[in-house]
Amino acid sequence: MNPLDLTTLLIAALAVVAVVVLLRKRYDSNLPLLFYFVVLVFTSTTDREVNQYLLYAGLGFVLLLRFEFMGRGFARFVAFLATSSTCLIIWVFLAQVFGENLAPF
Repeated sequence: MNPLDLTTLLIAALAVVAVVVLLRKRYDSNLPLLFYFVVLVFTSTTDREVNQYLLYAGLGFVLLLRFEFMGRGFARFVAFLATSSTCLIIWVFLAQVFGENLAPF
């Protein structure tokens, strides 16, 4: 296993922590934003690729969660979309590390 794979697994672990934060309804946490910042830097400096629509849509959903004026139902819907996009990014990274062609994008 090369260092790039280990870095990818470390970022996937950060994503798991960000998902746990979102599932606990801590929408004001900066951890999901930190995850997306790390993924943006990582994908722009290495040859690992994540679908750009998935990446920027997830970043948009996480940024939208920071607003406190949303109703409870809409906030839960946006949190579901943010969690789903983060889980899909975890799936893509794990598929790249372990070499399976099971990535959804």
